[in-house]
Amino acid sequence: MSAHRDPKIRIRERRRKIGVSDNPAHAPVMGEGAELPRLEPDGSPTRGPAVRADAAILRVNRQSARVRILGDVGEMTFRFGDVSKVAPGQVATLVIDRRWRRHGDVYASGKVENARIDVVRLGLVPLPLKGGQLDDVGASSEPYRRPDPYAPLWKKLTAKPRPSFEFDGIAWGVLPGLDAGENPMCDAAELVEAGDRKGANEIVMEVLGTDLRCIDAHAQLGHLVFEHSPERAIVHYEIGVRIAELSLPAGFAGLLRWVLLYNRPFLRCLHGYGLCLWRLGRRAAAQQVFERMLSLNPNDNQGVRFCRDDLRHGRSWEEMQEREEAAAAGRRSALIPRPTPRLTLVKPTLNLNGKDTSFRRDRASAARAGRGCTNTAHPS
Repeated sequence: MSAHRDPKIRIRERRRKIGVSDNPAHAPVMGEGAELPRLEPDGSPTRGPAVRADAAILRVNRQSARVRILGDVGEMTFRFGDVSKVAPGQVATLVIDRRWRRHGDVYASGKVENARIDVVRLGLVPLPLKGGQLDDVGASSEPYRRPDPYAPLWKKLTAKPRPSFEFDGIAWGVLPGLDAGENPMCDAAELVEAGDRKGANEIVMEVLGTDLRCIDAHAQLGHLVFEHSPERAIVHYEIGVRIAELSLPAGFAGLLRWVLLYNRPFLRCLHGYGLCLWRLGRRAAAQQVFERMLSLNPNDNQGVRFCRDDLRHGRSWEEMQEREEAAAAGRRSALIPRPTPRLTLVKPTLNLNGKDTSFRRDRASAARAGRGCTNTAHPS
């Protein structure tokens, strides 16, 4: 990780600078406020009649969540039982029985009901899209040719130029108020590579507590739990997808190419979402996600064409795993020093060790493009 100050401290300073009520990520959502329990003075929580209120989950701590009651501009820390039941970017119904103030911050306690994905009610300002110029991918790229099974779809997707766009840098973690070249998501990815998943999770939560529109943060949360809990991972990926989709008009038919750095978080979330659907047995839905990704990025830097091909042949996740393991065993027995591309393409950003190595490549790409994360010695 960089030698700069703790990224969590930098993010908190940025939050204090802009102020919660002035956060440009939030648009006003009126008419949803609830009559909350009386706010007790410092250190004096008292129990009263329970009140239900819908709230946006901003970040999740070890024993609490930072939330914003819908229709209100303020935030509070809500303490409840099982924090694993909620994720940043969800809307949940809080059953509030106590509320108090401590050192100027508002706290409450109770329980959580009906955590769900409803990004429209979050009141977020959609990230702007840049670009829109026509891009002739077919003319500027090496084509896929038969017998490659992807060749017919490639030809269809690149038959004519299409407008190409790029998300705002916030999607990738370039938060307003941070110094040039600083990106906490790069720091989080380096901690994951170093084995400090707890530290990475803390940074990611700080980022989301500042701006839920950091799509890369949702992707990273999904990656952290993908191996052992696809049920939890799919929630993070879908939240990232739905928040990004706020920026896309209905029937969007343009390009969001991987070569444009700030599109990668959305493509990562789509990829993780598709893989989770596949693991959970929802194969038709997974195939649709992979085909959508190919339409957005026909050059397929993530290798989802192979996932699509497996699904078109009716292979379950377990069958694919067996094929991968057999291929790996064959390579070991033949003493081939490194895996073939096919093994890594199934989970290109989620390799067999559960690490997302493309984040590091992003950092190097950003350094070359002068777009942040320049304090690194990592090669691409």
